[in-house]
Amino acid sequence: MTGTDDELPEVLRGLSDDEVTDAFAVVGHELHRKSTRRRIVEALLSITVVVVIFAFVIPRMTGSDYRDVWDRITSLNGSEIALLFGLWIVGMYVYTGVLTNTLPGLLHRQAMVVNFAGSAVSNVMPFGGALGVGATYAIDMSWGFTPPAVTISILVSGVWNVFAKLGMPVLAFVLVVLTGEPSGKLLVPALLGLVVLAGAVTVLALILRSETLAEGIGRIGQRVVDRVWSLLRRPSPPDVFDAVLDFRHESVGLVRRRWLRITIWIVAYNTMQYLLLLACVRAMNVGDVTWAEVFAAFAFARLLETVPLTPSGVGFVEVGAASALIAFGGDEAAATAAVFLYRGFVYLLEIPVGAFSWLLWASLRGWRRPVGSVVAEV
Repeated sequence: MTGTDDELPEVLRGLSDDEVTDAFAVVGHELHRKSTRRRIVEALLSITVVVVIFAFVIPRMTGSDYRDVWDRITSLNGSEIALLFGLWIVGMYVYTGVLTNTLPGLLHRQAMVVNFAGSAVSNVMPFGGALGVGATYAIDMSWGFTPPAVTISILVSGVWNVFAKLGMPVLAFVLVVLTGEPSGKLLVPALLGLVVLAGAVTVLALILRSETLAEGIGRIGQRVVDRVWSLLRRPSPPDVFDAVLDFRHESVGLVRRRWLRITIWIVAYNTMQYLLLLACVRAMNVGDVTWAEVFAAFAFARLLETVPLTPSGVGFVEVGAASALIAFGGDEAAATAAVFLYRGFVYLLEIPVGAFSWLLWASLRGWRRPVGSVVAEV
């Protein structure tokens, strides 16, 4: 048994013991948590935004022609495509280090499967983050992990990803300054990223330092959320106080022992993603854009991936990253082609690979274990 319904994360509540380890059932359950009308409205809104961005915003903001962009991408030879694919797959394997360290006992090959499967769902559905989370729970639990262990893995890996996305604009600003290039365009996002990152790290450190500090932060967070819910006239605000304490109790050992390893793997993963974009920029002959400026565009793109209106920020990432490269002096069509090529790997390619991962998970019955049979030692 997986425990009482109240002990399960919200995405699994209302499911039977058999269903909570069935990723298809969990995703279907989550899809029906919202009304059909709401799902249709969300889908139409997301599609409309994407169409407007690609049909009007990108051509106007970048000054590029899609025919020219396509011709540049299709001019790649086999060795160039192989290099880009190699960088992408190495980067995806590197990310398994984050998952295996936040969920000890998980194998790297299992981490590849669950990461691709969850990403595929999130990349297809607008506001699909909860669907990806649900799939992650079900797949990991089918391999013997408990709901609390999976919860901590999702939370800790999520926190470290947020830290990375906030820290990269700061690092980009420093790199551009050190290379002697103009830095005015990066000053505001760098300062905002520095302030938010410093605040987030401080809050996390205080929560992990002592029970008393965690309780104080929980009370402050609860008052803020209660006030916001009151202004929005929404009932039943989230229980922030208990959530903060639960996070401390369940994650303090993992974070204290593995924070350095998690950080190293996060840095390695983002480095590989940056190298992939840099390789795309060089393959498309973008022009006089330095490696530091490409990193700045990459940092901006990673931030825009968090826009929930479209899956993985599709549309927003393309226009933002391409505009950044052009602002740094890149050729309009070449810069747009480089970003499209990059997103072809980190967004589009993950959909069919994710679909294959779902089939792989469903067929590899030898990996299945009873829930709780794998102890995630920290």
